[in-house]
Amino acid sequence: MTTKADYNQCIKDVIYKYYNVDESSLSILYNLAEIKHFKKNEIILPIGKTANNICILYTGVVIAYFLDENGNAYNKNIFLENDLVGSTVSYLTNAPSKFALEALEECIIISFNYKKYRELIFNNDNFKNYYISYLEKQWIIEKEKREIDIVMKDASVRYEEFLEQYPNIDKKIPLNHIASHLGITPRQFSRIRKAIKN
Repeated sequence: MTTKADYNQCIKDVIYKYYNVDESSLSILYNLAEIKHFKKNEIILPIGKTANNICILYTGVVIAYFLDENGNAYNKNIFLENDLVGSTVSYLTNAPSKFALEALEECIIISFNYKKYRELIFNNDNFKNYYISYLEKQWIIEKEKREIDIVMKDASVRYEEFLEQYPNIDKKIPLNHIASHLGITPRQFSRIRKAIKN
């Protein structure tokens, strides 16, 4: 049975990926946490709704996708356990989200009210340092790496690296989501998988 201590440890592990916030500061964040359960294929954030919560994915897989004018879905991101999940632009601008968040399997999410989370960052130096580190690593370093990889690395190499980072993910979620995440068509993806198996 999952306990509050388990959820708190998850929060701490995620924060510590970016900055070692002291325990007294972390306890404030622990008190803001709400635990939410989502069923497979349940929409966590619909397109057009303003995001009010920032979340940590405790268990499960979540996909972010947007729709074109013809209703075709395009994958923006795949979130896995211990990832921060949400619509950052929607939080920051207080505007409706342009993409949806959907649970691809049963999920447990640790949710924080974004306004209270933001107040904590502004009022606590530890969390200011965490937030700066998070923005630098996630939105500058990782974003640039992904952009370069899409241009410079063969799709089969990107797929193999993706599997190294997330073992067995191809058995957990529909393959079309992985293809979209890699920026290739399902047909290209099928050829790559066949080539790797041979």
